[in-house]
Amino acid sequence: MEMERFSYSVTGNDGPAVLLVHGFGAFAEHYRDNINGLAGAENRVWAITLLGFGKSEKPNVVYTELLWAELLRDFIVDIVGEPVHIVGNSIGGYVVSIVACLWNVLIKSVVLINSAGNVIPSYTYIPLPEDRKTSGASWLGSRVLLLYLRLRIQEIVKKCYPTRTERADDWLINEMLRASYDPGVSVVLESIFSFNLSIPLNFLIEEFREKVLIIQGMKDPISNSSSRVATLKEHCDGLIIKELDAGHCPHDEVPEQVNDILYEWIPGVERQILTGSTV
Repeated sequence: MEMERFSYSVTGNDGPAVLLVHGFGAFAEHYRDNINGLAGAENRVWAITLLGFGKSEKPNVVYTELLWAELLRDFIVDIVGEPVHIVGNSIGGYVVSIVACLWNVLIKSVVLINSAGNVIPSYTYIPLPEDRKTSGASWLGSRVLLLYLRLRIQEIVKKCYPTRTERADDWLINEMLRASYDPGVSVVLESIFSFNLSIPLNFLIEEFREKVLIIQGMKDPISNSSSRVATLKEHCDGLIIKELDAGHCPHDEVPEQVNDILYEWIPGVERQILTGSTV
């Protein structure tokens, strides 16, 4: 499978490599106003559409967090060719955290934007993932969910952009709808019924500590951002947390604010790597 078929990059600089990873149902272009902005700040920027989403291939496989994490690992090694600052939104945040945990030599820093995954203060063990297979219930559920999403997609997406609903524009909605008619998309949706997010997010990012940036839209309709931020502050030392007046996708709802944060964050980590100091 050729990775170039479902990824693209903006290059032309010799600066740090940045990899942007979207959330469930989105695609690389969801970072439409971040890619050029970050590239203009002398970064080499890559965005990837994960297998099963957007215009990528949608083979008949069991889609799991580890499958997508392995894809990102291979992309960094084979295409980028150097360690990256990796940015993930929603489920993409959980996936990039897995990459950081398992293959930390490939990662310079982790940026989580309204990431999926739980913070468990005192976990006593790490549950091992089990083999996952689709069932009749998930087959039926995925088709019901697909129909529901097609009928309500505009309403659902706009709720994720509470401060700037106009950003959930016709282009974004139409791209999501187009992808929903690709052959194999129902198999991707079946994965929702077997997601395993049982490994705590704080365990996955524990080794990075001062090299983890949390960007949290505080009006996220999907999760309780206030509770999440409070838990992170209490139990995860060393993290940098930026709270924004935005919903589930701050990078696209308020891209200028997210870009400004990253303009400061990436050079700071680069200085830390060179000098061994903190961000």
